[in-house]
Amino acid sequence: MLKELLAHINGDGYFSKPLLARTLNISEAMVDQGLAQLLRMGYMKEEVSGGDCTASCSGCAFAAFCHKDLVKMYQLTDRGKALLAS
Repeated sequence: MLKELLAHINGDGYFSKPLLARTLNISEAMVDQGLAQLLRMGYMKEEVSGGDCTASCSGCAFAAFCHKDLVKMYQLTDRGKALLAS
């Protein structure tokens, strides 16, 4: 299931968790678990963008007023690409 999840993420170029869940006929929780495993195993890496702010929102006094949209991006590592090529 992990390789199939990785293949869908790689093939589409972008993804949403609900769409992946429907496509693979699994729950969104399973998608979350799969993503966590792929990250932990080194097949993907995660990047978060949202401006140049270095403070975490949970600890920021201005979080309620900021309206900064953080975007999570996932990228396949060389190891992930090798898995799909095998």
